[in-house]
Amino acid sequence: MTLPRLRPLEMFRLPEAEEAAPDTSGGSIVLRDPEGFSERELVLSEAALFLAAHFDGEHSLEQALDAFAARFGDRPAPEAVRRLEATLDEAFFLETETFTRRRNALLTEFLASPTRLPAHAGVSYPAGTEEAREAVAAFFERARSLEEPGPRPEGVLRGLVAPHIDLRVGGPCAALAYRCLAEASEAETVIVLGTGHACPQPVWAVLEKPFETPLGTVEPDGDACRMLAEAAGAPEEAAFYHAREHSIEFQAVFLAALNRLGRSFRMVPVLCGSIRDRDPAAGDPFLDALTTLLAERGARAIVVAGADLAHVGPRFGDPDPLDTHHLDLLEKKDRETLGHLEDADAAGFHASVLRAGDPRRICGLSPIYALLHALPGARGKVLRYEQAREPSGTVSYASAGFWTAS
Repeated sequence: MTLPRLRPLEMFRLPEAEEAAPDTSGGSIVLRDPEGFSERELVLSEAALFLAAHFDGEHSLEQALDAFAARFGDRPAPEAVRRLEATLDEAFFLETETFTRRRNALLTEFLASPTRLPAHAGVSYPAGTEEAREAVAAFFERARSLEEPGPRPEGVLRGLVAPHIDLRVGGPCAALAYRCLAEASEAETVIVLGTGHACPQPVWAVLEKPFETPLGTVEPDGDACRMLAEAAGAPEEAAFYHAREHSIEFQAVFLAALNRLGRSFRMVPVLCGSIRDRDPAAGDPFLDALTTLLAERGARAIVVAGADLAHVGPRFGDPDPLDTHHLDLLEKKDRETLGHLEDADAAGFHASVLRAGDPRRICGLSPIYALLHALPGARGKVLRYEQAREPSGTVSYASAGFWTAS
């Protein structure tokens, strides 16, 4: 009998072992579920990870034991592998009946919920109304002095890039983008294109639900949601990608803050799956519908890409941290890529990101590409570029605005 198959999981190495499974050998590896069906994180040793890799629906228990003995010299007891299997199954990391029941229950619960509840309040931003209001007000105040030199293009604001990094880090940079939106007097509908971190498929997942935040609820634009959802054709279960995804939730916080100041923005939340393995210019009904919607609505609609840029360092799979020299080179490469935003050059942006196989791991590829594709003829300006530098890994991000003649 073959061992069950592991689900697609995220894996990263801890900088220092905080916890380790038995038989540690060379550090600890964290496994977690990017789709959000499991909230567990398991820390495994190198040896345990080697065994876990044989949970692929093809290897038997005996084959896994033989492979382990060939690799490490000792043959573990079968009971040890069964204990690992039980641990993985209890964490909902295996494609078993345990996971299927969990998945179906959570999907049913999410689809039935009348609203999308905040998943990161109290973690990445305050959960209390007054505390959240003060935090966002501080972000807006700090954003006053952040814009990089140079004039903004003339015309009507039609698009924004706003980072989705933890608001405790990137809140002011994001607020800089939303200061532009606050000045766009005709805008009513905000199509938010978020990075679908848990969505490796080329899918556009539209969610017609109000987004609750500590600052109020952001209502959906039903007509626009239905138009784009029909064009996207995503399966119903793709909606669950929204349940814990932060890339749109953080944008909803800013929209709710602006609504409290007298605006009445409605949102069209769209999570963008991966477009790394296909040619997005080869005709896409969703992208065509998005372009049409923005053209028909004119200045009453604006598109926001909730997107970060590079993810580099040991936490993201690189062997070593980047020193100051290499982080400066990273900024140079990032700014070359961002240069394609000036002319809304979607094809050039896509090619720049994927050059040499995307070594920067730019997570905002899909939403930024969709924005650029949908605003032909727009002129853009990078408002602010930043890097969140830590020894375990660095994330770069930026705010940008896009203007058209009408």
